[in-house]
Amino acid sequence: MIKCLKSIIKFSASIIGGIGLVILCFGLYVLYNQVGLDYQDLYYNSADWLKTLQEYGFIILGVLILLIGSAGIHGAKKQKPTCQKTCLAIYEIGAITFFLLCSSLAVFTLIYSDDILGQECTGNDYFKEIDIQIQLADQLFCSDLCQCYITNETFQDKQKQFEGKNFTTDENITPKIVQVQKCPSFEVNEYAAAAKMIQAAETLLHCTGWCKSTSYYVFSNVNDNSQNENSCFKETKDFIESTGKITGYVFLGLGLLFGFNVVFVIILCCSNQKKKNRNDYLLYET
Repeated sequence: MIKCLKSIIKFSASIIGGIGLVILCFGLYVLYNQVGLDYQDLYYNSADWLKTLQEYGFIILGVLILLIGSAGIHGAKKQKPTCQKTCLAIYEIGAITFFLLCSSLAVFTLIYSDDILGQECTGNDYFKEIDIQIQLADQLFCSDLCQCYITNETFQDKQKQFEGKNFTTDENITPKIVQVQKCPSFEVNEYAAAAKMIQAAETLLHCTGWCKSTSYYVFSNVNDNSQNENSCFKETKDFIESTGKITGYVFLGLGLLFGFNVVFVIILCCSNQKKKNRNDYLLYET
């Protein structure tokens, strides 16, 4: 029975370690490619510890899970390894921690994913602030205060949207301003909420605006014609609702995996203790 338990724990720990390795690789990819984010704009007013957490969060999480899995693999070796109790204790503590974390996240995402943003964008004061800032940024961009650069292709596709706007199609002009953040009169503090959210949303979800959509991308690249007609509130809400259930079941599966390992380690430790007591008894009898 002990050999069987060790094999199960070793197999499960290998899966956990593999998950940690995948998260670690993803974190490195996000860090070095800065996927969908412009850190210079996003972190202008954030505390250093928050910036570090946001940039290295996946890496830290991946390393922790990988170490927990490695401890489980080492502690469950058939030949009694050195520091077996220590490794199993680390594995047990880690498994309990991530069992509670994953279970909580599973319950939250499965129950609240449909209502996390609410039903109406204008019913939230913070969302209203974001929308107002986006509209102000839209008024600044391609105005007398900030001439934007658009390609001939963009102009041909959106002549109506650029009527009355201050723009140029001269390819030789420098600098080529294609996002509002590059405007000389752009003040980051005035557009804090919008700049942090919408630039990533425009890039990843191909939406514009927040409560109301704009005619073109304001915070990413005005010449990107991949946008749809929806606001970023609607696209974000649809994305959360469509992926929330899947994410919840993933967290549930991870929670069960960690939970089963908690039970297996307890059974293994109890079995080892019973075996030790039995051996001590036999030695005493002889």
